Amino acid sequence: MIETRYRPAWRVALGCALFGSALSAAANTVSGPNQTSATLSIQNDWGSGYCASVSVDNSGSAALTGWQVTLHTNNSDINNLWNGQLNGNSVTNMDYNGHVSAGSNTSFGFCATANGSEAYLPELVALQVDGGAASSSSSSSSSVSSASSVSSSSESSSSSVSSSSVSSSSSSSSSSSSAGGDMIPNATSSGWPYCRSSDSDPDGDGWGWENSHSCIVYGSQPDPGPGDFPYCQIGAEEITLCATDNGSWGSEDGGVCLSRSMCPGMGTNDQSAMRDLPVNPDASASAVAVYDYLQSIWGSYMLSGQMDQTWQDAIDQTQRVINDTGRAPAMMGYDFMNYGLYWNGISGLTQTEEAIEYWNQGGLVSFTWHWRDPKAAEGVIGEFYTEDTDFVIPVVNGELDTASESFANIEADVDMIAAELQRLEDAGVPVLWRPLHEASGGWFWWGRTDRADDVPAAYAQVVLWRYLYERLTNHYGLDNLIWVWNGQGGAWYPGDEYVDIVSHDIYDGQQNYESQIDVYELTAAYPHEVKMVALSENSNIPDPDQMAADGAWWLWFMVWNDGDTAEGVTSSSNFWTGEYFNTNAHKSHVYNHEWVITLDELPDFP
Repeated sequence: MIETRYRPAWRVALGCALFGSALSAAANTVSGPNQTSATLSIQNDWGSGYCASVSVDNSGSAALTGWQVTLHTNNSDINNLWNGQLNGNSVTNMDYNGHVSAGSNTSFGFCATANGSEAYLPELVALQVDGGAASSSSSSSSSVSSASSVSSSSESSSSSVSSSSVSSSSSSSSSSSSAGGDMIPNATSSGWPYCRSSDSDPDGDGWGWENSHSCIVYGSQPDPGPGDFPYCQIGAEEITLCATDNGSWGSEDGGVCLSRSMCPGMGTNDQSAMRDLPVNPDASASAVAVYDYLQSIWGSYMLSGQMDQTWQDAIDQTQRVINDTGRAPAMMGYDFMNYGLYWNGISGLTQTEEAIEYWNQGGLVSFTWHWRDPKAAEGVIGEFYTEDTDFVIPVVNGELDTASESFANIEADVDMIAAELQRLEDAGVPVLWRPLHEASGGWFWWGRTDRADDVPAAYAQVVLWRYLYERLTNHYGLDNLIWVWNGQGGAWYPGDEYVDIVSHDIYDGQQNYESQIDVYELTAAYPHEVKMVALSENSNIPDPDQMAADGAWWLWFMVWNDGDTAEGVTSSSNFWTGEYFNTNAHKSHVYNHEWVITLDELPDFP
């Protein structure tokens, strides 16, 4: 996250993740001809953007053959839209949802970024339809009015931060099983992928959104039944299945392929036992001690965690936690986001020192890396969101293209971060290391899906992850790293030998303290061997009592940081301070719970 982090808007079930509690905005309805209407509902409003759904209802006596909804987006720009086609300020139906039977409805949804702090929520202006007929008991009316042109952009689904609200939610909130416990197949007979979870379909019309692509909910009205194809359907990609199943990605006949056991809907839930030691056979004594401790508490306790305010050094997130609960978090999260930006006035360049200090106080530390555009020019602040950079992971012949300029840029950045990780190792600090986070969402360049070649986005990320592991572990000999994978989609999993812990990020409405058992179970099911499961970013903290009741034993939670406000201000940009997400009573309940470990309860590590 950075100064303004746009987060998922739909509810995340097992499978960043989505969230679905409608917030304070009232619904907006317009009438169309032949007893039709459209109703807009705000699904999530986080202060600097929103996600909304629009239902098109046909109360007439004959089917519609098409529809068009005119929007006024006010001071916001649409950056992701599903189940419709955006043209200017109008949304028209897709081929599959233009037919709306009498007495039925369809829907579309979108997310947008606010251009200011006032009047940015959208409004419906008009509804036009093709076909339909009013019932004999009602007269036909139409309220198609002219609307001033509103400029809005419709970007690819892989490109937005707010698109995270859809993709991330779908990828993170997915489940491989149907309500009856049977495995959900890979794709429908019509070629659409099945949603891994019905939570990907917040409006309940049977159409969802995962992996930057529409999907069909298993057993829903639009489901034509399972298909049988010689490939794995992930999003819009038809990925070749490997002839030999190696449990991951492979290369055969000069092309990339995916093992059947890794294809959603084709694998099994069989897992081997959890290994006793970290995946790095040369892990340091302190890293082994931390890993062993984490294994000993998993399933019985949850570590408390708080993300540091990376981009504003003046804000002390640890102290804010203490002020509200009387206790300090067991773990602090840090970010290498601004490393490489070496000029006066930049915050976030003392994360290494802060992590060493917290370890010396007896705490655990984790690091993520909002990896800025590797090819950004000297003196330029590179971007990490897909929509703001054209950087692509260079892959040729199934491997990183080590002869490319892009690879040279990647390697320079990795070498820079390796130096910081080395400082941490020299200080005896083991690091819960979470690179390439939220990849399957597509909003960061390491997960972009709009590649010009035939390389699957998931495979490109897997190749980069494995390179990071080899470079940091074998080339630099960094033995203090415990590898935390946060890709949030099964096909993005790099393999059991490269991962110690699996995790998911969840931003799910306001003051929602459910256990998130569905997301937990899906995340736990990604590996082929049992791995510990962590909640690596969150807004709301799951209630420990509900977590225990459901068996959703998140290894830790990590509340995201606050915006640049005074302490105690309730705001959607403040994930800890104030009471927008977690009330003061809930914070105290969690931090003083017998099943939640705080700083003072950690053992001494070597």
